[in-house]
Amino acid sequence: MTDIQVLPGWKELVDSINRLKGVVIILGAPDTGKTTLAFYLSRGLQLRGCNVAMVSADMGQCAFGPPATLGMSSLSGLEAVPGLHPEVAGPTSLRDVEIHSMYFVGSTSPLGHLLQTTVGLKKLVEKAQGGGAEVVIIDTSGFVEGGAAWELKFQKIELVNARHVVALQRGQELEGILSPYEDRKCRTLHRLKTYEGIRPKSYERRRNYRRQKFSEYFQKATTKGIPLRAVRLINPLNILTGEGYGVLYKRLLVGLNDDENFTLGLGVIEDMGLKELRLLTPIEGIERVKLVRLGAIRLDEDWYDSRVMPWLGARE
Repeated sequence: MTDIQVLPGWKELVDSINRLKGVVIILGAPDTGKTTLAFYLSRGLQLRGCNVAMVSADMGQCAFGPPATLGMSSLSGLEAVPGLHPEVAGPTSLRDVEIHSMYFVGSTSPLGHLLQTTVGLKKLVEKAQGGGAEVVIIDTSGFVEGGAAWELKFQKIELVNARHVVALQRGQELEGILSPYEDRKCRTLHRLKTYEGIRPKSYERRRNYRRQKFSEYFQKATTKGIPLRAVRLINPLNILTGEGYGVLYKRLLVGLNDDENFTLGLGVIEDMGLKELRLLTPIEGIERVKLVRLGAIRLDEDWYDSRVMPWLGARE
């Protein structure tokens, strides 16, 4: 963390957002510093007395919360990192961040889950605003190449009515997304350079990061049973249910959701019978669960993830 630098334009961006408050969406390819900038902006706005919330919308390399989810926090536990610029907060602070709301996407990649990703983002932004947030900062995934990525980002910007579109660019990789926002009165486009000191993360490093996050999340999990008559299954992959099909669910990651379809916590299925679902989960008050959303990934005994349907999306 000691080599993090505050780049040109960052302080001016804080001032601009503070003048015109609203939703801020940060775009960039992988390893461009989106999360670092998001925390910098959050800290800077807090120091100016602004009520800020942050949405971690990268379900593969999430800033906070477990993978396969989107999370929202007011960052009340965020503190500046000693020795750095007072507005910089870093990963050493993330364990203290309280997640106020979570939405289970069911995958570590947006591909194959574009609707879930978009709906979840909208619900979390609305919840943050309903809780009094003047500014909501969205830290997005690095999925920016190709028509599907461009359309996803465009629709997200429109759906959340982003006031500020922040682009971290190395070259021209974001132009397909950004061109509709040139000279728009309702949105302000900010182009920033990326930090050259960022080292690209390999596939294995990303996979190990997810493993670590899952392992930490399920560290205190216990086996619990949920009567199937008490919940409704959201089964997007149409996995067969009933006697003899329990093996299809073994180690499947699921979202345990409340009546509003916000996620109370995650679970890993141990067995699915005719009357009861048995799963490993850290959450208490299992009776609060009203919806169980089946995910598209399994977790092995070492907490590595793999796709149930490998053709759904690219490697993350």
